[in-house]
Amino acid sequence: MIVTDLSKSFNPVPKERQKEEKHIEKVEKKIVKSKNGKAKKKTAKKKTKIKGKKHKQTKEKEIPKKVKEAVWKRDKHRCIFCKKEVDVFYANAHFIPRSAGGLGIEENIFTACEECHREQDNGKKTKEYDQKAKKYLKSIYGSNWNIEKLIYKKF
Repeated sequence: MIVTDLSKSFNPVPKERQKEEKHIEKVEKKIVKSKNGKAKKKTAKKKTKIKGKKHKQTKEKEIPKKVKEAVWKRDKHRCIFCKKEVDVFYANAHFIPRSAGGLGIEENIFTACEECHREQDNGKKTKEYDQKAKKYLKSIYGSNWNIEKLIYKKF
């Protein structure tokens, strides 16, 4: 006697019922319990991005290419801390950070190599690096250099 696998050819559940069960499983996966125990349907929020449109504050805090090049030339193509020669890409360090409203203007930007920039942003000697950058920028701009002018103001 030859025994064949009938499970593949014979399925007691109709295809329509299988589709319905798969759909129910998908819906159940989308339902999540919130903190208070009530079930709610999880909906994916689609972020709409308008091409070419940026918030005014974002534009003000970015560093335009012309500013990067001017800062890089002003700093003689070198990191202001270790004097290592660097590419124009590294003219991107903010004295007043973007997160604090620091503008992308020459008076707020200086050239720093990757290592010094990391130290200045998050290192153990951040205050020391900030003091050096402040002294450097003041030496260039003199009494015209004012921290208040480096911060984005909405009004």
